[in-house]
Amino acid sequence: MTNKTALLVIMDGLRRDAVSPERTPNLWRLWSRGTAFGQYRSMFPSATRVVSSSTATGCVPATHGLAGNSMALLDTDGQLHPHDAGAAGFLPARRAMHGSALDAPTMADRLAVHGGVVICSNVSPGAALAHDPNQAGHLFNRVVSHEPGRPLAPLSEITLSVAGDKMITERFLEEITSRRPALGVLWLGEPDATQHAHTPGSGPCWEAIAAADARLGEVMEMTDRRRALGEEILLMAGSDHGHETVEGVIDVDAELAEAGLQPGAEHGLVTLSNGSSVMVHLAPCRDPEPVMAFFQAAAWADAVLHGEALRRLGQRPGADGLLCIVAMRRRDALNAHGLPGLVLVAKPATGKPDRMGCGQHGGLGAAEQAPVMVADGPGFARGVSMADASPIDIAPSILRFLDRGMEGPAMDGRALQGSAVMEHVV
Repeated sequence: MTNKTALLVIMDGLRRDAVSPERTPNLWRLWSRGTAFGQYRSMFPSATRVVSSSTATGCVPATHGLAGNSMALLDTDGQLHPHDAGAAGFLPARRAMHGSALDAPTMADRLAVHGGVVICSNVSPGAALAHDPNQAGHLFNRVVSHEPGRPLAPLSEITLSVAGDKMITERFLEEITSRRPALGVLWLGEPDATQHAHTPGSGPCWEAIAAADARLGEVMEMTDRRRALGEEILLMAGSDHGHETVEGVIDVDAELAEAGLQPGAEHGLVTLSNGSSVMVHLAPCRDPEPVMAFFQAAAWADAVLHGEALRRLGQRPGADGLLCIVAMRRRDALNAHGLPGLVLVAKPATGKPDRMGCGQHGGLGAAEQAPVMVADGPGFARGVSMADASPIDIAPSILRFLDRGMEGPAMDGRALQGSAVMEHVV
């Protein structure tokens, strides 16, 4: 047992302009009593598996090695192997090929001998596993679960839904109460799951947002009870990315084939949809110039990021053959429910439906890059907003509060305690 506890609650897919006293009363209340990060931004791609890895390690993708929701791995023979990073087998496959699941330690690794962690995640098994790929802590997910050093039966009765989030929150509260870990992470699947199936701003989406906010309220209630008994608790809560509305689907591989550029792993050119961005991997045998020229001329591309531009966004050009990442075209026009942000997406290769008019993310759109984060507890002033933060700053902030787990490799992020104050928000 530790004398300090940090809790992190993520409402997957919540965009910042959805937060209000009426729609998200618990998050609004937490915002008013803690420190809000008014310019909190996502990673690039703005996707859950990337953000999960960056949150867990305090590092950008160039450091931890998980570059996208879908990405390719390059073997020693120069062959590309496309993967869905949300699959339970992705990180084990990366470990087998590259020697490690992630290239940076997670908070679960760092805190294994300092009170331990409990992670309850209702998103993809790959994203859940990114918080603890080395089985250092307790992880609970509907597909993959483990305790230190050995697997456990998954929570197969839990679905990716509002009802599933309620069940996993109940499990989280039980585990936190009984185990008293140094860190507890609750990663909800909503409102992301509903927004992928409905238009952002529609009734089902607001209902999913309200349900996620209610789950946060349950964690806040437990936190307040334990604080009243004298416990020192840091509660951080927010989201990983926002959503924009799909107004068109681009079959990137079909256009490459029509241009005579032969896409496919067997040809050394792999493109992988990350929603509103596209990861482009090239084997050493291929000439990059015609491929770059194709993407730079594409009318559906807002930006073709490569070289130094990729480095500035936390990616490592050349890693696993990464040539560039294409941010898809988007505009600030309103959707059918009055929410700004219409975006093109790349057709996925895995048979997922093309959901015109529904929510999507993965790129650099304004709403996608405007998630939420607030910190309530020691080191964070009441009712103020701080500048410039991202998921890589969560781990350093939690470890500073706990005053443990800082040994080992340096993180790319920095502790947010004491960051510049922007303005009073209440």
